[in-house]
Amino acid sequence: MRIFYLSILLIGTVAVLTAVIKSKHIIKNVISSCFQGIMSLLAVNVIGLLTGVTIALNWYTIAFVSVFSTPACISLLLIDIILK
Repeated sequence: MRIFYLSILLIGTVAVLTAVIKSKHIIKNVISSCFQGIMSLLAVNVIGLLTGVTIALNWYTIAFVSVFSTPACISLLLIDIILK
């Protein structure tokens, strides 16, 4: 089962990197994607003060959100809501 999750993560990473490499502004897109993901994570935690649903800030969540941007933040938020 662990191999399944690692393969899904690898496929997602390759898909994101392929999209970034095909663009003409690689560095700009990578930096803006990382910034957008981290800001969405922080926005969820700020709004979480009102709603009670927050995402833990650790190296794994920050790396996951930095690589996969806003969809990763939404996925983490949905997982947190489902598991509570």
